Amino acid sequence: MLVKIFEDQTQIAAAEVYALDPPMGVAVARLTPTEAYDSKRHANVIDGEFFGDRGDILQIETDDGTAIVCRVISIQDYPTLNERYVEMIGITEPSFEKLFADHPDFMSYWGR
Repeated sequence: MLVKIFEDQTQIAAAEVYALDPPMGVAVARLTPTEAYDSKRHANVIDGEFFGDRGDILQIETDDGTAIVCRVISIQDYPTLNERYVEMIGITEPSFEKLFADHPDFMSYWGR
Protein backbone atom coordinates (compact mmCIF):
# COMPACT_ATOMS: atom_id res chain seq x y z
CA MET A 1 0.00 0.00 0.00
CA LEU A 2 1.24 3.46 -0.92
CA VAL A 3 0.76 6.33 1.54
CA LYS A 4 1.47 10.04 1.29
CA ILE A 5 2.89 12.16 4.09
CA PHE A 6 2.02 15.83 4.45
CA GLU A 7 2.93 18.85 6.52
CA ASP A 8 -0.18 21.03 6.28
CA GLN A 9 -1.13 20.83 2.58
CA THR A 10 2.42 20.13 1.32
CA GLN A 11 3.37 16.57 0.48
CA ILE A 12 6.80 15.85 1.97
CA ALA A 13 7.05 12.16 1.04
CA ALA A 14 5.45 9.01 -0.30
CA ALA A 15 5.99 5.65 1.34
CA GLU A 16 5.32 1.99 0.56
CA VAL A 17 4.14 -0.14 3.50
CA TYR A 18 6.32 -3.23 3.86
CA ALA A 19 5.75 -4.49 7.42
CA LEU A 20 2.89 -4.69 9.92
CA ASP A 21 2.40 -5.50 13.59
CA PRO A 22 -1.37 -6.15 13.60
CA PRO A 23 -2.00 -6.50 17.37
CA MET A 24 -0.18 -3.21 18.01
CA GLY A 25 -1.74 -1.38 15.05
CA VAL A 26 1.69 -0.53 13.62
CA ALA A 27 2.69 -0.17 9.97
CA VAL A 28 6.19 0.55 8.66
CA ALA A 29 6.84 1.99 5.21
CA ARG A 30 9.89 2.84 3.08
CA LEU A 31 9.94 6.59 2.61
CA THR A 32 10.67 8.43 -0.62
CA PRO A 33 11.03 12.16 0.13
CA THR A 34 9.86 15.01 -2.07
CA GLU A 35 11.78 18.28 -2.44
CA ALA A 36 9.70 19.65 0.47
CA TYR A 37 11.14 17.06 2.89
CA ASP A 38 13.59 18.42 5.47
CA SER A 39 15.07 15.77 7.75
CA LYS A 40 15.89 18.35 10.43
CA ARG A 41 12.23 19.41 10.51
CA HIS A 42 10.44 16.11 9.83
CA ALA A 43 12.57 13.19 11.11
CA ASN A 44 12.55 11.97 14.70
CA VAL A 45 15.81 10.07 14.20
CA ILE A 46 18.70 10.94 11.89
CA ASP A 47 21.53 8.41 11.55
CA GLY A 48 20.53 6.81 14.85
CA GLU A 49 20.38 10.04 16.86
CA PHE A 50 17.01 11.01 18.36
CA PHE A 51 16.13 14.65 17.70
CA GLY A 52 12.59 14.79 19.08
CA ASP A 53 9.01 13.89 18.32
CA ARG A 54 8.30 15.62 15.02
CA GLY A 55 5.20 13.71 13.94
CA ASP A 56 2.76 16.19 15.48
CA ILE A 57 3.09 18.41 12.39
CA LEU A 58 2.53 15.53 9.94
CA GLN A 59 -0.50 13.82 8.43
CA ILE A 60 -0.71 10.56 6.48
CA GLU A 61 -3.17 9.62 3.74
CA THR A 62 -3.72 6.58 1.58
CA ASP A 63 -3.08 6.97 -2.13
CA ASP A 64 -6.79 7.70 -2.63
CA GLY A 65 -6.77 10.53 -0.06
CA THR A 66 -8.23 8.72 2.96
CA ALA A 67 -6.71 10.09 6.18
CA ILE A 68 -4.93 7.55 8.38
CA VAL A 69 -5.35 8.44 12.04
CA CYS A 70 -2.63 7.14 14.35
CA ARG A 71 -1.20 8.03 17.74
CA VAL A 72 2.37 8.55 16.49
CA ILE A 73 4.03 9.27 13.15
CA SER A 74 7.78 8.72 13.35
CA ILE A 75 10.24 9.24 10.50
CA GLN A 76 13.60 7.49 10.80
CA ASP A 77 16.21 8.91 8.39
CA TYR A 78 19.58 7.25 7.76
CA PRO A 79 21.20 9.34 5.00
CA THR A 80 24.57 7.60 5.36
CA LEU A 81 22.80 4.33 4.45
CA ASN A 82 20.42 6.02 1.99
CA GLU A 83 17.48 4.54 3.94
CA ARG A 84 14.39 6.28 5.25
CA TYR A 85 11.20 4.91 6.71
CA VAL A 86 8.09 6.02 8.54
CA GLU A 87 6.38 4.23 11.40
CA MET A 88 2.63 4.68 11.87
CA ILE A 89 1.99 3.62 15.47
CA GLY A 90 -1.42 2.98 16.97
CA ILE A 91 -3.52 3.25 13.80
CA THR A 92 -7.17 3.78 14.76
CA GLU A 93 -8.91 5.02 11.60
CA PRO A 94 -9.75 3.54 9.22
CA SER A 95 -9.65 0.20 10.99
CA PHE A 96 -6.38 -1.70 10.69
CA GLU A 97 -8.26 -4.56 9.02
CA LYS A 98 -9.87 -2.26 6.47
CA LEU A 99 -6.47 -0.80 5.56
CA PHE A 100 -4.40 -3.98 5.50
CA ALA A 101 -6.68 -7.04 5.12
CA ASP A 102 -4.83 -8.06 1.94
CA HIS A 103 -1.30 -7.46 3.26
CA PRO A 104 0.73 -10.70 3.73
CA ASP A 105 1.69 -9.80 7.34
CA PHE A 106 -1.96 -9.25 8.26
CA MET A 107 -3.08 -12.50 6.62
CA SER A 108 -0.24 -14.45 8.23
CA TYR A 109 -1.01 -13.10 11.70
CA TRP A 110 -4.70 -13.97 11.44
CA GLY A 111 -4.04 -17.34 9.74
CA ARG A 112 -5.67 -16.41 6.45
